[in-house]
Amino acid sequence: MTKPPLAKPAAKPPRNPDNQAVIASFVGRVALFSAAVDCIYFLFFLALGSSFLAWMNVVSVAMYLSAYSLVQRRRVHFAVMLIWLEAFPHAAIGTIMLGWESGFHYLLLMFIPSVAMTASRRRLQVFLIALLAFLVTLDVVSRMWGPIAPIPQSSLIALKWLNISLFAVMFSALASYYRQKITAAERRLKVLATVDALTGLNNRSHFEAEAEQHIARFQRSGISSAVVIADVDFFKKINDTYGHEAGDLVLVAVSRLLKRELREVDSLARWGGEEFVFLMHETGLPQAIAVTERIRDAVEASSVSYHATEIRCTMSFGITALLPHDTLGDAIARADRALYRSKSQGRNRVSTD
Repeated sequence: MTKPPLAKPAAKPPRNPDNQAVIASFVGRVALFSAAVDCIYFLFFLALGSSFLAWMNVVSVAMYLSAYSLVQRRRVHFAVMLIWLEAFPHAAIGTIMLGWESGFHYLLLMFIPSVAMTASRRRLQVFLIALLAFLVTLDVVSRMWGPIAPIPQSSLIALKWLNISLFAVMFSALASYYRQKITAAERRLKVLATVDALTGLNNRSHFEAEAEQHIARFQRSGISSAVVIADVDFFKKINDTYGHEAGDLVLVAVSRLLKRELREVDSLARWGGEEFVFLMHETGLPQAIAVTERIRDAVEASSVSYHATEIRCTMSFGITALLPHDTLGDAIARADRALYRSKSQGRNRVSTD
């Protein structure tokens, strides 16, 4: 009896390129900010006459700029490693030479977000435990040995508050950056939830929500409105003849034409496939018919260029006036019957119900 083949392990999901870009941008900002901080340290220690600590910051600036260069080449993991290779020794040397009160240990806390964004949860937990152990050890060592190269008390206080201020500025900048990214992500999600990806028009669910609100206002005011369903004639033939890419171009071109011919106050959406729907606000049936006929003529007169071929198409339309006690489903059903009539009578025409 043969054994069943072993199941292959599930492949790891591909990394989201958008997330990778955000992480790269974040790490790049950290590298540049840290380089700027070390430039400040260089001037501070140069003014104090501490040449070793001053020139140590020159090396640090070079390392951070190298990390930024790695980010630009999308080698973010190596950039993070280089940042930490600078941060740990720098914090340790500064603390041991000047004492715990110098506040150099704040340097390490500034980089926690970079690890949080680039490591798994388990690795982050391990890192935080290791960081805490390092800080405790550094505190004990610095207090046992005492400052190796003490500086005047006034300078030490100034350095401590410089470190605290840089720490606050860093985290404020990171909070602002996070907020911008969250706001941008919310905007993208809103677009994905309301907009058809191909045509850029509202999608069906968003149109339904807008139309329901309009119908509620209409039933209070009694101002006329009209619902129209439109369908690209023989769209399957276009796909079969020229390919789906050409069909997509036709849908995009029709969408732009509809958007151009209708008013901004009107609700327009891709209903599904090659069908479109629009609600003409405060528009009586005769006016709606006139506008729709103009759109029908414009579609018939236009064409789409595809590989040196001009693709032409026509559209059929079904119109209905919004009635006082209508639901959206009632109006759509009548417009759909009118559209069916247009198709059964030869297409490329406007019918009402």
